[in-house]
Parts: sequence; structure tokens; C-alpha cells
Amino acid sequence: MKINRGCGALILLLLCNSGLFPGVDSQGHIFQYNDFVGLQKLWAAWNTTPNPETNLENWVTWVKDGKTPWPCYASTGGWQGVRCLRYRFNETEWDTWVVGLQLSNAELVGVIPPEITNIDKLTTLTLTGNPNLTGPIPPQLTDLALNILDLHDNGLNGTLENITWISEASTTGYFPLVELDLSGNKFTGGFPNFPGSVQLRSLILARNQLQGTIKSDVFENMTTIRTLDISDNRFTGPVPALDLFRNLNILNLSSNLFTGLSPLPPFISKLPPTLSLLDLSGLDIGGSFPDWSSLKNLSVLSELYLDKTNISSTLNLSALFPIGQNRTLNVLSLKDNKIKTVVSNDGLIQAVGLKIYLQGNPYCTDNPYSLDDAGRCYCEQICRITPKLPSNSNWKVIVISTTIPSVLLIGVILIFALVLHRNRKYMRSLLRKIDEADISARRFEFNELRTATRNFAEDMKLGAGAYGAVYKGILPNNLVVAVKQLFLETSEGRDNFVNEVLLISNLQHRNLVTLKGYCLHGKQTLLVYEYVDNDDLDKLLLSRHNSAHGASKAQVLNWQVRMNVCQGVAQGLYYLHASSQSRIIHRDIKASNILLDHNLHPKIADFGLARPIEDKQSVIMTQQCAGTLGYLAPEYMLHGELSEKADVYSFGVLLLEIVSGKRNRDLTMPEDEVYAPTRAWKLHKENRLLDMKDATLVVSDDEALEVLRVLETAVMCVQSAPDKRPSMFQVAAMLAGSANLVEPPMDEDDLGWPVQLNRISEEPESSGNPLSTSSPSADSIRGPMANSNGSLELRSLLHFGR
Repeated sequence: MKINRGCGALILLLLCNSGLFPGVDSQGHIFQYNDFVGLQKLWAAWNTTPNPETNLENWVTWVKDGKTPWPCYASTGGWQGVRCLRYRFNETEWDTWVVGLQLSNAELVGVIPPEITNIDKLTTLTLTGNPNLTGPIPPQLTDLALNILDLHDNGLNGTLENITWISEASTTGYFPLVELDLSGNKFTGGFPNFPGSVQLRSLILARNQLQGTIKSDVFENMTTIRTLDISDNRFTGPVPALDLFRNLNILNLSSNLFTGLSPLPPFISKLPPTLSLLDLSGLDIGGSFPDWSSLKNLSVLSELYLDKTNISSTLNLSALFPIGQNRTLNVLSLKDNKIKTVVSNDGLIQAVGLKIYLQGNPYCTDNPYSLDDAGRCYCEQICRITPKLPSNSNWKVIVISTTIPSVLLIGVILIFALVLHRNRKYMRSLLRKIDEADISARRFEFNELRTATRNFAEDMKLGAGAYGAVYKGILPNNLVVAVKQLFLETSEGRDNFVNEVLLISNLQHRNLVTLKGYCLHGKQTLLVYEYVDNDDLDKLLLSRHNSAHGASKAQVLNWQVRMNVCQGVAQGLYYLHASSQSRIIHRDIKASNILLDHNLHPKIADFGLARPIEDKQSVIMTQQCAGTLGYLAPEYMLHGELSEKADVYSFGVLLLEIVSGKRNRDLTMPEDEVYAPTRAWKLHKENRLLDMKDATLVVSDDEALEVLRVLETAVMCVQSAPDKRPSMFQVAAMLAGSANLVEPPMDEDDLGWPVQLNRISEEPESSGNPLSTSSPSADSIRGPMANSNGSLELRSLLHFGR
């Protein structure tokens, strides 16, 4: 029934005042009755969700008591995830419609009820990360004029091919469906049908159980697609025609059963020139590496993934990347293939921004210790050119075939002899400096460590990074150790090595990794640490969404384990700052530098950047700052002011990561909550700090108080002004519950820290377990102001877990 606006609003107000109709609030906002019905049906379907007071905050059964919170207004307790649009049609009255519903990681239990279509103005539906949200997608859902439908990483099932995905409302209205993400569910059957005109820009069906042959003309009406990801399914037959796409930017067909792909997938030549990422990993291409350089239509392709495609024979990179020709390809991944020989050149090894991954090929695994510069670059991502000195035979040729005077030749020999003598003298001085110091660390012979690691065998490698690798070693007395092999060929690098040995060899604390010894042999610089059984905190907690291995171990990180980690790291840092023989600033506190032993007790690792500070000093002014983006204190990064409070800031960021289970930069959050410190401050001001808690973390009422205590401590640690941050002694006491928390301030200036200068990579950093291989870290930055050279390579968000 339609009501004339002039008298209709008055009638509705009268009905509301008489308690018969709940559609007008005290401010004159007219709320659509159909929306009430739809939301109540959703609440009835999902009210068994765990922790509804958090996951479905303010969702209630409607009662005409004037006290039930209205769905749309935060000032009166709006319903979690409900987004509304208001239209003012006179001085006192507004029309209000529900236009969006966004519930991510909300632990929803149940199904999507068909009555959701009562919310007939809904344009955005985002229900993600709810594995207990099951059942099929109700066909009625497509009656809505949805603009965005995102249902990824739930437990939905059923088939997709019998649903009319593009409704008449969508094609004729103002909100055509442009984004459809159904990835990470349990859908079966064939590829969905899209009849009629389609304006989709993003179609993501990855990680389901879809199968069968895709019709050759399935994309005929979908020419506007920019992102197509159908990876990790069971599609068979030939790849359907892709030549109609005009603006395709990302194409992921990986891990399917397509046929007819050898020797060169025929559809490749028909791909549009706009393509920037192509992933064919897990497809049976086979044969020799295709001549991709002849495909000039892929003029802006920057990332190409061909892992596990059975490619064999010789890989001629020199032909693929001709010298002097413009290069757009920045990432080439050919992991786990059958490549035995690689043709390369020095220019490719030194190419800025070019990453080539060949791990798992015979080229890397058959002779891992005779790798040349190219092998180290493509198998370990350690890309540098080793200076080549003339051999004895070359010297003879020079003497015989040239007219160089003998005096010049003698002079050259003397210069080399002098350089060798100075290097040996320098090395002896370093060893003498260590030997003369009163340290407990033992000096190991190189052959002893080479035997312990089986000549640094690949299967003994625990991790690798830009500055070295870590190997498991077994000494003759069966003591298991971690051998950290550093690639430090400069005098500055060796000085840092000596600094690390002298600085931490006598540190003894249960929450610090113990340095057992060292070795300095020619260009070899090695550190021997105690072996820590488990992975680092980054892999166990923060990488669980990208790794099944990480996910399985993350299950044991309950609140008690996380609380013990927080307290242990705090005690270890306090020991460094105040209780050790000299005050030490770690400078690189981060998740990948926190190792967990077999009892899940934390140990702080990687002291390559550690810096002593004299008792009479409180602040050191540095010309360069070093550390990891995302954890750096503002005064240190911007002005080079280094003090113990820089570690306090980093520890505060770490606390937020431990409690939330997310990295300190989360692109799934709203723009003003992307960075953990800014999100924590915002929630603190709104008295909703517990919203930072990991949604998968189940806690009791008493544990919830501990969670809040940790979060409030973290907020105090990440204040912009260092003098407002507590000391590590105060932090450790607050976490232990032996000191009262001071209420964190509400002043906006206390957060006045430009987080955009402290950005971190979108991918997890390379971690060298059981000790980080960074000395400095692989993603450390240099200089008071960070620049792009300090960040890791960014890979597309839609490239899943390669």
C-alpha cells in the first residue's frame, strides 16, 4: 500500500505514537517496515551465534518499548554491520533504508534465510570468514539489485549453476552487480550461468569444489571483467574463450584440471594487453619453457606464476629478457618444476625489482652448494655479483700475449699481496677482539660446523633471508644447535657481527635466545645459537590464514599461551633494558623475532641491530634508523632519537598483533582502522577496546579482563610522545597484574603519528627460523625517513598463498 507523502507521514507518526507501528524514531527518521521484517528474520536465523553481544552487537528481537536500539544509528546503539541511507523530504522527517550488511569474522551460525529479500534496497552484502554459515545461497537473493555480493570463506554449499545471478532489478536499476566473490566455500557442480547483460568487474570462485567443462561461450556477456579467479577447483576440458575481455587485469586459473595446454596454452595469445597478473600454477603445461617473449600482446604483464606445471629442459632467461629491451615482468615464479639448466647474465641478476623463483627444481636441489651467482639469486633470492679475480692461467695469458712491462705486473702482484695481507690482519684483529673479551661464547672451527650441518645441506635449512640462512646442526655430543650463516662481505658487516657476539654472548635469560658460539673463517661468518623447537610467532599466529601448517599450529595459541607470550617478551625486554650487564636496546622487536620453544615459551631472537646505551645517556641521536616497518617508533623514524622507549613502542604494536591475531596493517578493515595503533586508539576512545580481540579466540569472563588489560597496556605503549610511554618495568608489572593501570589518555595528539610513513609489506616477511636471518632484517629500513627501497616486494592480494 502506498501512502501520499503529505498525509502519509502524519499517519505513520500517529501509528508510532499509539505503539502500533515501529517505523519512526524520536528524531523523525522513518524506517521501512520491510527492513524491520528482513532484519528480524536474519536475527532469528543467527541468534545461536557465539558471543552475539560482540559479533551481533545490538541485534535484538524488536520490542515496542521505545528502548530497543534502532538498527541504523551509532549514537543510539546501531546494529553491528548494518549500513543505512537517509533521505530528508521535509524539515523534520527522513526516509531511511538499509542498503548494506557487512559481517566479517562474526562467527555466524546458521543459513542465509530467503526473507533477506525483504531488505529490498540492499546493495552491498558482505558475509565473510564465517565457516559455520552453511547451506545453499537462496535463489531469492538475486532478486535484490546488489552491487557487491561477497560471501568468501564461509561454509556455504550447494550448486551455483541453477541460480539466475543477474536479476532484472540489477540490470535495469542503478546498482548492477559488479563484484561477486564466492571463494573459499564448499560449492559443487558446474560453472554458474550468467544470462543476459552482465556488468561484473570482479568474479572470484576460487577454493571451492566446482568441476566439469566450462562452456566455450560462458564469458560472452561478461566483457567488463577485470579480475577473474577460478583457481583451486576441478574444472576440466579446454580453457574457455577469453578473447572478449577488454580490460582483464588479473587472471588466476591455477590448480585446475584443464587440458590442451602444451606446448603453449592457445588462449594466451588472445589475452588482452591490460593483463598484469597471470597465474597458471598447478596446470599440466609440460615440455620446455614457452617462448613468452614472442607474445607482445602481454605488454604490461608484471607477475607470472607457473609453479608445478611440469615445465622441464633449459630455461633461457637471457632470451626471455633481452638486454636493452624494456621489461615489465617483475615476478616470474617457476617453483617445483623439472628445470635442470638456466642461462642467465649479470644484468638479470642485478636487475632492480625483478624476482625469479626456481625453488624445488633440479637446478636448485641437485647441487645446492655449488650454486653460482645466478643459482643463489633464483634459488635463494640472494642476488649479487661476486667479484671475479683473474686465475693463474689468465695471468700467464696476460704475460704472454701483451706488452705490459714487468714492473707493472710486479706492481699488480704486490697490490694483491698487500690486500690479502691487510684482510688477514683485519680478520685476526677481529678474532683477537672477541678472544680477549670475557665472554662465555665458544669459538667453533668452520669444519666442525660444516660437518654438523652436513655441509649446509638443504634439508637442514630452517630458513633463509636476504642476509643469510639458518641451518639445524648436530654437534658430536648430539647437542642440537641453530647455525646462522651470514652473508657479510663488507668490513661494516663483520663489525656488526663482532658487535652481536660481544653484546649478547653473556646474556642469560629464559626469554632470550642463548648465543652458544661463533665462527669467523675467511668470508664465512657464523653464529651458533640454541635450537628452538617451534616456529616464530609470525608463522604460528599471523600467517595462519595463508598456510595450512600455520593454521594447524595456531589452534594451540589459546589465550593463556598468548598471555604467557606477552609476559615473557616483556620480561625479556626489561632484562635487556635494566637487568643485563649493560643497557641494551633491541631495535627490532617484531613477531618473526619471537620464537616459541616446545612448551610454547617465548624467546627473543636476532640481536643484529641491538645497540648498547651508556647509563648516563637516556637518548641516542642517530644518523640512520634501523628496524622493521610497522613497528618503528615515530621519534626514532622521523628524527633518529633512539631510547628504550623505541622498544616499548614496538612491543605495544606486538601486543596488538598477539591479541587481534592480525598483522599491524589489515587491508580488510575500514580506511581509518587499517593500522592497528590507529584502530586501537579509535576503539579506546569509543570504550570498545575489546573489539580488537581475535574473533576466533574464546575467553572466559576473567580472561576477558586480562585481554582488556593487555590492550590498555598496548595503547599506552604506542603513544606518540616517548615520555608518555611506560618503561618496560612498568609494562611487565601491569601485564603481571602487580601494578594498577593508569587510564590511557584520550588526547588526539597522543596518536599524532603519521602511520603512512610506517607502512609494512602486504606479505609476511621472510623469517629464518629458529632465528631471523636479518642482520639487519630483510625488510629493515635505513635513514630517518623510510623510502620505498626499504619495503618488501608487494604481491597482488588476489594471488592466494603462492
